[in-house]
Amino acid sequence: MTSPSGVEQETLVGGNYLVKPSNTALHQAYTFYAKVSAAGGSTEFFGPYVLNVGCNTAFITYADNSGFVTGVAKSVGDSLTNAYTFQ
Repeated sequence: MTSPSGVEQETLVGGNYLVKPSNTALHQAYTFYAKVSAAGGSTEFFGPYVLNVGCNTAFITYADNSGFVTGVAKSVGDSLTNAYTFQ
């Protein structure tokens, strides 16, 4: 990950990446994208997302990328290829 100015380097916590502003007292908005890599090597970018820090009056909404498959049919014993895990 490449951290933008004003954001600390990410920290791995329990299998998840934690990213936070260097100064949480500032009223800032940070725009970022998430790059997801599959076991087979394909990648997809999701975003843009906006992290609002401090006082905020904006509405915050998130939507899936149109290229993201949200349902994969799997049976017991099937390969985990093309299966997703989110926490």
